[in-house]
Amino acid sequence: MPLLRLRLFFLIGVFGLCALPAAAQSENVTTVEGADGEQMTLTAQPHSVADGLSVRAMGIEATDTATRWVLSLIGADPEDEISLTYGDQSLRILEVNRPDDGVGPTKVYVTQEDFLTMAETGTVTLTVGDVSTTLPEQLRREMRMIFDKIT
Repeated sequence: MPLLRLRLFFLIGVFGLCALPAAAQSENVTTVEGADGEQMTLTAQPHSVADGLSVRAMGIEATDTATRWVLSLIGADPEDEISLTYGDQSLRILEVNRPDDGVGPTKVYVTQEDFLTMAETGTVTLTVGDVSTTLPEQLRREMRMIFDKIT
């Protein structure tokens, strides 16, 4: 009987340790309320994707508009061309908002479908100026969490 209990405690401990990474992964996704009553679900800490370039993902819900899906680029130069590609197809960029004074993030607005495509595949390429990179797996997982929380 004691051996059976020991095995049971061991299994509970192993399953408990397996659950820890899943809980830790969601710690970087948070929801905040904006000044205009918007609810923003976003990655709290941006992810470095290249030297001097970081990305934060967000979904912005407002009562008077449809949900907006955004990649916020930290470190993009105002003159940088920005594109997203999936295989040989370009993903649609709805709008690019650059900071007026050159200080702050550049926001890239995409469709819900393309946000989900980026979340579900490691083969989407983000190009900012001369830098081309794929989105890190952790960021993609967090994008999926954002998508799931909002939809």
